[in-house]
Amino acid sequence: MDLEKISHQNYRVSVWVAIVLSGLVVTLAAFLGRGTLNLKAALVLEEPTDITVIALMEPKLPADVKIIAIDFLRKEPDPNGAKPTYAYHVETSDRSNYFLRLYFNREIGQWEVTRLETLHAAPEGETPALR
Repeated sequence: MDLEKISHQNYRVSVWVAIVLSGLVVTLAAFLGRGTLNLKAALVLEEPTDITVIALMEPKLPADVKIIAIDFLRKEPDPNGAKPTYAYHVETSDRSNYFLRLYFNREIGQWEVTRLETLHAAPEGETPALR
């Protein structure tokens, strides 16, 4: 690099480009960090939300399959006085259906999956209640 040939105008432009690029890098890092903290916080909430279900279920799915629908089914009280368990129906992009039950693990202080089952569709023309 020929420092003796660099003009004041070129120096000013390069400084502005460096400032803008470093600002973009810091902003991107902040967004990624905030998203990570939000996912971690979803695991320690008083009651699970859809984000909690996504954070616990996504790693158990194949790489190209995503969650497209989450339906809350029921809240079951714990007989020991602990936090209740929550049941969900989860539909994925490959049209698979899952039953998911979450409970709060007091030892580690976060929600965990206690039951994950694949649901199978009823035969054509038959309702599930009649089987």
